Amino acid sequence: MKQLQCTGFTSIIANPKLAYSLASEDWQSVLWILETARLDAWLAAQLQPLDVIGSLPDTVKIRLSSAITYAKRQQQQVTYECVTLTRLLAEKHIEPMFLKGAAYVISPAFQSAGRICSDIDALVKREELEIAERHLKMNLWLSKEVDDYDDKYYREYAHEIPPMMQAERGTILDLHHNLFLPVSGRAPDIAQFWGSRIQTENGLSTLSPAAALVHSMIHLLMNEEVTFGLRDCLDMQSIIDTHHSEPFWQDVHQLVADNGFHEEFQLLMSLLCSLFNRDTVKQQISLGHFNNSLKNRFWLWCYSKAVLPDHPLLHNPFAGIARAAVYCRGHSQKMPLVTLLKHSTVKMYKAMRKALVGEPDE
Repeated sequence: MKQLQCTGFTSIIANPKLAYSLASEDWQSVLWILETARLDAWLAAQLQPLDVIGSLPDTVKIRLSSAITYAKRQQQQVTYECVTLTRLLAEKHIEPMFLKGAAYVISPAFQSAGRICSDIDALVKREELEIAERHLKMNLWLSKEVDDYDDKYYREYAHEIPPMMQAERGTILDLHHNLFLPVSGRAPDIAQFWGSRIQTENGLSTLSPAAALVHSMIHLLMNEEVTFGLRDCLDMQSIIDTHHSEPFWQDVHQLVADNGFHEEFQLLMSLLCSLFNRDTVKQQISLGHFNNSLKNRFWLWCYSKAVLPDHPLLHNPFAGIARAAVYCRGHSQKMPLVTLLKHSTVKMYKAMRKALVGEPDE
């Protein structure tokens, strides 16, 4: 198959109409790359209103049709799980607020056509977390088995408990009490985000669009994992394009200023502009006093490469270096240096013991 250049691939993502002119061999490469990024259904959803799918090669039509069918069925399942979880936790007078992909699917405030979710993220209040976890366990939600160290890490350092799985349906739930690790010293004022919540017609809670944008920014730029970073960028660009208005941006800037995320916001706007070049983002850059330092340009270069799908059919020079830099940056943001060194030492020891001795790391 033909290897694609990054510029050609991102042009199609920024303007899906360009996919209509792709040669058959290029289509195969694009679809394999998109499947890796979990964006094949997204592209199908973008092309459907353009009435061009019928003129595409048969193999492409079949794959796009299959992808969008799978996405629709999964979204139905996500909606069902969110309704079920809300009703279940209501028995204990606990209100879950759904985050990221699940929120985009269940709320008409977001554009979710073709959006795939690997799990369900939900937020509950810190003081309700233990009760929520216990009640879920009594209703066929099983906690992932972790050793004592990892369990302590989740409960003392992290902003979530170990993942839970619904025993009958296999659905994965990440239950949070904050949007970032409290041990980092950079966890946002979660009460402010709770105050922004909105509800759907059937009583499901999500963050407001402005708060959802800030949360997705935190998730992408303050963690070490960017495997599906391009999907996250598309989510954020969609929120901006849908809600671009003065009140929306006032809410975004308030959350950013109150929680000390100005540097991340600058990086996000620059990243979205480099990927999609939309006027809605360029206006923010022109209005703000963005720092064009060497440091900021370096991280923009890293993220511009790191968020693209890691696939051999995509020609992305130095992507490994960029992803390594992002990985180190993410870990450095999550906890103080002393804690990070201790945590890394323990994890390295456990990995080496398992590799050399064959002992499980439970």
